[in-house]
Amino acid sequence: MEIDKKEIRPITNILGLAILDSQRMEYNIAFMMLLVNNELNFTNREHDEKIDDYMLNLSKKTLGTLIKQLKELINVGDEFSERLKEALEARNYLTHRFFNHQAENLITIEGRKEALDLVKEKREILYQCIFFLDPFIQTLMKLRGFAPEVFTDEVSVKYQREE
Repeated sequence: MEIDKKEIRPITNILGLAILDSQRMEYNIAFMMLLVNNELNFTNREHDEKIDDYMLNLSKKTLGTLIKQLKELINVGDEFSERLKEALEARNYLTHRFFNHQAENLITIEGRKEALDLVKEKREILYQCIFFLDPFIQTLMKLRGFAPEVFTDEVSVKYQREE
């Protein structure tokens, strides 16, 4: 039986956004790990290649591995740990189990509505975790001598949408 792609497009659109959110989480965690790595000097141009290599190495790791390594680097509280665990479970469900669990639901209108609601729920967990991590990233940036607002302004200008 073939699934009509047009009928599941609302689901795949949200799944795509959830994948982007999980990649943002991976990057944010890797960035946090970079910020707590005291072996790297951000003001020394000779360390640029080391920094690039460090981030490239981290980009090859799974979200679960990154979370585990982050927890080894910094002492995190229960709420922090729980939020990461929840986000990892949501990401793993969407990435590895969604289709197996929801394949039959994709056949009917009511089933697709259920599947869409589930995808939205899991995506929201990922999305909220990104915002949960932001104050920690801001604090780490300040501790390393960066002004987060300058960084945010530069990124906003660089990735401006066309109106």
